[in-house]
Amino acid sequence: MKNSEINVLVVDDEQVMRDLLHDVLTDAGYKVDTAGRGEDALEKIKADNFSIVITDLKMPGISGLEVLRKVKSTNSNACVIMITAYPSVESVTEAMRAGAYDYIVKPFNVEEISLVLRRAVERQQLIHEAGQKEFYQELSILDGLTGLYNHRHFYEVLPREIERAERYKQALSLLMIDLDDFKKFNDTNGHLAGDKLLQDLSEVLIKAVRSADMVFRYGGEEFTVICPQTSKQQVVEVAKRIFNLAREKLPVTMSVGLSAYPDDGKNVQEVVTKADYAMYQAKHLGKNRICVFGAEENEK
Repeated sequence: MKNSEINVLVVDDEQVMRDLLHDVLTDAGYKVDTAGRGEDALEKIKADNFSIVITDLKMPGISGLEVLRKVKSTNSNACVIMITAYPSVESVTEAMRAGAYDYIVKPFNVEEISLVLRRAVERQQLIHEAGQKEFYQELSILDGLTGLYNHRHFYEVLPREIERAERYKQALSLLMIDLDDFKKFNDTNGHLAGDKLLQDLSEVLIKAVRSADMVFRYGGEEFTVICPQTSKQQVVEVAKRIFNLAREKLPVTMSVGLSAYPDDGKNVQEVVTKADYAMYQAKHLGKNRICVFGAEENEK
């Protein structure tokens, strides 16, 4: 799939922003249409099938969030990229949960928008080349059992969040969570009970984390939480909330490990490895505890 085969709609109430994005994307070879209001965007979406939609989050009348929902209801495979003037991730959390592919913060440069578009195009190419139901299922970002984001999406999101943290000189923290003695629970109570336990843990995580945090089923009985704009000291409080609620709601204990960017790693592999190491340290120390990478003392 060539750039010329990618239909892009730019939605922004600022003429200058629309013109800038139109020129940049047209020069890159994309087919580009624009709309100055959410209402106009919805009309264009009815008339045409856009592979990628770039929309401002805050607009008079119909908001970017409503545009996102309409796009996803008509073409679930479309990539919607949100534009926000506010660097706080809380301003776009609802959009990401509603299916937005990514977001960019004003003011942005041409290199940034080109990078985000390139990733979106790569995803569209995968969908285009798939052609079979099984491949579409593989491209899904949700875990079938728990409804949380899945392992594959974790490795889409974390690199983007680390890039943002680096760009805006912010911290980012990662939690790795593993149920203790899950195999024993499964063998004793059966796999249906094991599945129910994983679903109950998912509910605990959603209730315990903050609105800006992102929860993933990493694999098996292992879960992970990305906490943007959060230092290692701050994320300990998030971990404690998860830990305490799990003690109340679950019949088994858990081991939690945490690491942070840039304190413990400068890239995805380093941050994940350090959080994973801290989690296994919690197991080694007797389970049922929180371990902070690099800390001399850890919570029980």
